[in-house]
Amino acid sequence: SDWDRLALALARMHAADPSLHCETDGELGQTLLSGMGQLHLDVAIERLALEHGVAVRAGQPRVAYRTTLSARAQREVRHVKQSGGPGQFAHIVVAVGPAPRGAGLCFVDQTRGGVIPRGFSGAVEAGVREAMARGLLGGHPVVDVEVLLLDGSTHPKDSSELAFKIAGARAFQEAAADAAPVLLEPIVRLEVTCPEAHLGAVVGDLTLRRGQILGKDLRGREHLLRAEVPLGETFGDAGQLSALTHGLGRFTQEPARYERAPASVQARLTRS
Repeated sequence: SDWDRLALALARMHAADPSLHCETDGELGQTLLSGMGQLHLDVAIERLALEHGVAVRAGQPRVAYRTTLSARAQREVRHVKQSGGPGQFAHIVVAVGPAPRGAGLCFVDQTRGGVIPRGFSGAVEAGVREAMARGLLGGHPVVDVEVLLLDGSTHPKDSSELAFKIAGARAFQEAAADAAPVLLEPIVRLEVTCPEAHLGAVVGDLTLRRGQILGKDLRGREHLLRAEVPLGETFGDAGQLSALTHGLGRFTQEPARYERAPASVQARLTRS
């Protein structure tokens, strides 16, 4: 009920303080507030409640994880519905497995002899894409998979694109569950600049955050440290770096790629 008031309050705060930025993450549905530092954000949250009468619950942003497959599996599905209106019939055999990173969905129709018409094959692919968007392992979207349509059959009256779309979604979900799904986490490329006296503390902090040190350079009296760190481990970086370097450290980060998450992270994020 406070949603409209929140949007108005944030707009007014941004007008008074342009260093505050607010956006909505389209994938995760979160309203994200960014500012000049943790203290800046804490004050903004307090002002929302005291000056605008909007109390909010604030926390770390969610991470856009992904799911992919690490093995191959095959599934045969018959979708048959004969009660309550027009009948539905679809019969397909699909095989799923991993695809190269960044490939998205590689869908291949390997049926022969017209056992599944092209329109129905397209409906199977649409169902697969729908199931991929629903996700696995806690609902995280599926990426980089190969799906082969191997065989199937139709009914002269009851087969339809809808029936084959439903069958495609179900076949993918069941086969993917047997294909050793794994969680992928986003990795960011990090560059940290700090005096030499604080270099050891910064390296230790990055190691605790599961970071991988790529190299370092000397720029004048400062050291430039290059590393890759899982995005989920970077929240709070600014405050921690400031504390470790007594306010003398700076960092920049940019997205790098997705990598397979450790088993401990996958278990923590996907347990019910």
